[in-house]
Amino acid sequence: MHDELTRWLSDRLGRPVEVTAITRLTVGHSRAMHRVDTDAGTFVLRVEQGGVFGTSSAEEYRVMSALHRVGFPVARPRWQESTTSVLAQPFFVMDFLPGAAGADERSTDEATCVAFVDTLARLHALDPRELGRVFDLDPTTPGDATHLQIDRWTGVYRSAANEPNPLLEQAAAWLHLHAPPLARLSVVHGDAGPGNFVHADGAIVALTDWEFAHLGDPAEDWAFCLTMRGVRTLPRDTWLQLFERVGHVVFDADTWRYWEAFNLFKGACANLTCLHVFETGANPAPNMAIIGTTLHQVFLRRLVELVQA
Repeated sequence: MHDELTRWLSDRLGRPVEVTAITRLTVGHSRAMHRVDTDAGTFVLRVEQGGVFGTSSAEEYRVMSALHRVGFPVARPRWQESTTSVLAQPFFVMDFLPGAAGADERSTDEATCVAFVDTLARLHALDPRELGRVFDLDPTTPGDATHLQIDRWTGVYRSAANEPNPLLEQAAAWLHLHAPPLARLSVVHGDAGPGNFVHADGAIVALTDWEFAHLGDPAEDWAFCLTMRGVRTLPRDTWLQLFERVGHVVFDADTWRYWEAFNLFKGACANLTCLHVFETGANPAPNMAIIGTTLHQVFLRRLVELVQA
């Protein structure tokens, strides 16, 4: 990528730029992440990988740009490339932020988790109107938001599957039927928890990985952290105590179960895209096959258990 990025960055900055190093930051599934060192500064390159998870880097770039503009802790997005003519995939470039990315959730201490809970609560407290129209899906009313997301993920799975999956179809109907009422729209991260923030000295430098961000119910984020991203970091009861004490978040058992089912549905639908891009050759990495088969089935089995219960 060296020569292509050198030309592209030089064009964006309006002067010759020397790229001195390109380093892969994380393996990633939906995006490939690279640190790019240049004589004009250090940047992070975020590259799509064949349509994995059915998300768009263009929407992610818009959301991060708006959040940065209102002072929320995200890396500053610099430039976006929506075509495939430079690196064969759409991508965008943002500023590099020093700190620990915490890719291993087990390395995140409780004090940092407290700071994360506070940061996530601040995200949910934002007025989405401050960001402008940056989301692909714009609910007419708060009550429409969850249903739009159910339909979104149903469409993602259908686009990647060779035939309808009756378990996912039934789960979508169940989620529509039991969707909790929502009085106010919030900005939802969609993949919130340890591993998706940069931290230093117990403070959150930035939340990362915004490809699932949307307008909706903040309970989706809290449940995702509790049952998906946070399970390797702190015990469930500790998370619940932090949510209540720091985020002032308390839900009944049925609400927690609904949003756990929603997140499993979202994951099961998204994971099928990995099998599709693997089979078509758009992304032949072995982890794509594993996510699209084994992990998809793990999510689906747990989802079925929750719906049946």
